[in-house]
Amino acid sequence: MPFILPEQAEPSSPAAGKMIAYVDQTATPRLKLKDDAGVVITQIDDKSRIWNASVANQTGFAADTYLVGSSIAIPTGRLPVAKALYMLRFDMVKTAAGTATPILIIRFGTAGTVADTARLTFTWAVGTAAIDTAIIQVYVTFRTVGSGTSAVISGVATMDHALAATGITTTGTGGDGILPVTSAGFDSTVANSIIGASFNGGTSFAGTNTLVQSEWWNP
Repeated sequence: MPFILPEQAEPSSPAAGKMIAYVDQTATPRLKLKDDAGVVITQIDDKSRIWNASVANQTGFAADTYLVGSSIAIPTGRLPVAKALYMLRFDMVKTAAGTATPILIIRFGTAGTVADTARLTFTWAVGTAAIDTAIIQVYVTFRTVGSGTSAVISGVATMDHALAATGITTTGTGGDGILPVTSAGFDSTVANSIIGASFNGGTSFAGTNTLVQSEWWNP
């Protein structure tokens, strides 16, 4: 039969060989376990970790293009909290065409398209007229959350590519380019919000993407 646990402050450690179950007093209460050594384990529910992925190739990217598989719909009633994480990895193969600056944009809005507002913009240096293959990863953390302009996210994007300093970008000298960016303040409390990403290879860019994987952790 069901039982009710009241929300409470973290209890003292139990006696040896025992464990305490309790619900913490936070804006998003979680069931937690505390063992006799004082170690606290948070029980993860099905809305704390969400993932998405692409299941087909996507081509083009000469203009700003939303990455299929990058979007994570924030569950109703589970608004982002501080330390929430968004992670994305995808590949990009370019032809010899296109020498513009490759740009990755992290977007947060309600459309799940390039219509969503850009929150983080990562701009690498210009590319060159050479065939190249890249793996791009981005790690995003919600530093603060809230209405108005209270929410701030920070992110680091890395691009590893086959050529040392030519091809998709000339950023870096060993085939990698690392960019840290922090957002301006925004409202993270809008219902039905979606976090995702778009990629823009620039004029004449001809790219093929074969894999997109995205993850969301909301403690």
